[in-house]
Amino acid sequence: MAGSPADKHRELTNALSTLTERIDQSREDSALLRRQLDEERALGRERDREIAALRQENALLRQRLDDHLKRVETWSGRLWVLVTVLVGAVLSLASGLIVALAKK
Repeated sequence: MAGSPADKHRELTNALSTLTERIDQSREDSALLRRQLDEERALGRERDREIAALRQENALLRQRLDDHLKRVETWSGRLWVLVTVLVGAVLSLASGLIVALAKK
């Protein structure tokens, strides 16, 4: 330990200088971390907006697919009705021809 008041003053001044440097460095580090946090939050908000847009697009595509499937189902039913009517007409025509040929 230093004995004279000047030595003690020098030690205290050096200690104070070291602590001041540490505080300044801590403030710089804190400011850097705050900026990084702000950037990460901004990126998070941007990702949230992108996710919301993708969910909305997904919902729209699902609705369009459901509409398309309903349309296909409707036309499929109509097609089977048409096929049934055509088969009936062909069979009716064939039976009429058979009866007409049998009478000759």
